[in-house]
Amino acid sequence: MNVIPSHPYKTDSNAEYRLFKKLQEAFHPDNSYIALHSLNLTHHKTKRFGEADFVILCQYGLFVLEVKGGGISYRDGNWYTVNRSQQEFKIQDPFRQAEGALHALKDKIKDHFSSWSIPIGYGVIFPDVSWKVTSSEWASQTICDSYKFRNIESWLRNFFRYWQQKPYNQAKLTTEQIKQLKAFIRPDFELVEPLHSRIDRLSEQAVKLTKDQYKYLDIATANKRVLCSGGAGTGKTFLALELARRLAKEDRSVVLVFKSSWLRYYLQSLISNEYVTISTIESIAIDQKRAGIDLYDVLIVDEGQDLFDFDSITLLESSLKGGLKKGEWYIFHDVNNQAGLFIETKAEVLELLESYKPINIPLTTNCRNTKPIIETIKDKLSLDMGNKGTGFGPEVDFFLEDFTDAPATKLAAKLTEIIKSGVHSSSITILSPLPYKQSNLRNLSDKLKGQIVELDDYSIRNFPISNISFSEIKNFKGLENEVILLIDFPKQENATPMESKVLHYVAMTRARSLLCVFWSVPKIEK
Repeated sequence: MNVIPSHPYKTDSNAEYRLFKKLQEAFHPDNSYIALHSLNLTHHKTKRFGEADFVILCQYGLFVLEVKGGGISYRDGNWYTVNRSQQEFKIQDPFRQAEGALHALKDKIKDHFSSWSIPIGYGVIFPDVSWKVTSSEWASQTICDSYKFRNIESWLRNFFRYWQQKPYNQAKLTTEQIKQLKAFIRPDFELVEPLHSRIDRLSEQAVKLTKDQYKYLDIATANKRVLCSGGAGTGKTFLALELARRLAKEDRSVVLVFKSSWLRYYLQSLISNEYVTISTIESIAIDQKRAGIDLYDVLIVDEGQDLFDFDSITLLESSLKGGLKKGEWYIFHDVNNQAGLFIETKAEVLELLESYKPINIPLTTNCRNTKPIIETIKDKLSLDMGNKGTGFGPEVDFFLEDFTDAPATKLAAKLTEIIKSGVHSSSITILSPLPYKQSNLRNLSDKLKGQIVELDDYSIRNFPISNISFSEIKNFKGLENEVILLIDFPKQENATPMESKVLHYVAMTRARSLLCVFWSVPKIEK
């Protein structure tokens, strides 16, 4: 029997789940028998909201089944059920429920199929009790107890036969009539969730997961030296920022250090605290002097893999009270996946830091990317992306675009489609390994180019800006947006491993909700 939906609707009735499975197994493989689970009835005569547990459509007609699990009793015209804890509850008359639902459904369809003769009937399923009651009020053929429930198909055949013998019930439905009845009672349709709606929902989930990461802060603040590792999207930057806020409340001087000047300017817009200095490794000495600080009480480093060289370590050492050996420091890094973009990462530096006996905290929960983005990066780059993710977002889109002689038609079409779907321009960032003037954005129309702003040291302070933004990948490290369009890469298999892996990884992991990759057709030299 074809049961619709293919998985039962959520219900508190275990008996309904069991009947659902039984019906799926009945009359196999004949799909001309259709069962509709949990059908809402909008025209019930005695109820504001009515529902039929199961409606069966087949050649013998239209039938309603009411299901009552647990123990059953009937006293003085009232029905009761008994649960596993032997608690008794008053319930509605199941036969009247089934009959009422049947007539409500009949009234709903009679105008639409007025010329049809549709056999009808109803029954009650008691899967947990043995029914040994004889009464003129209830026909035994309409009752399925625990014994008959074992072979539901056999009971249904007798049930259909019983109702066929009733007046006006001798007709049979054709396959086409069954199909039309099903389409009218429970039509198939699809309402597509707008892209902007999915992005909003996924963004809310990402915020929640980032807050879940805060439990690691309690571990970090209970220790004086910490190496915290995690892939892109595991919340390292926001944990570093929150850690700086917490420690600054103790009136201790804190320095938060990065390689990227853009990340510095961006985070400066998010925190304003006299005890927190946000620096790049190049500016740490002058920022320390401007702040009038001899040595910082606490050092926090984000994107630490970009500072794992001896020149950077020397600067960090000289800025911290007690140095790296005895001072308080917290270093967040992704040495496995993101090393080598700015410097050649030295393994000896990590070994030196490990010799100072820090605790190691691994971040494994991805709280930025959707599952399709995570799975795509795992497949394309063979890199670990953490687990969980923010949910089932849109699939990653890949396009092969020939930018050499023709306008960027696919890029233009995708940009237009995203904007028309309701996604705000501020949620879209285009990333390239090339500077703006060398990128393939030059092949867009003047109208589209007018909607794109190249990010710089100033505009990043107010990110996200109101326009579509553009950035070189290396500058956007540590940042993110809802929609990322990646351009100017040769197709994956045409790129050298060193050229591709880190840049691809950084770029693709910036997308919170939607990722689109536009491979460039390699230029053929004449």
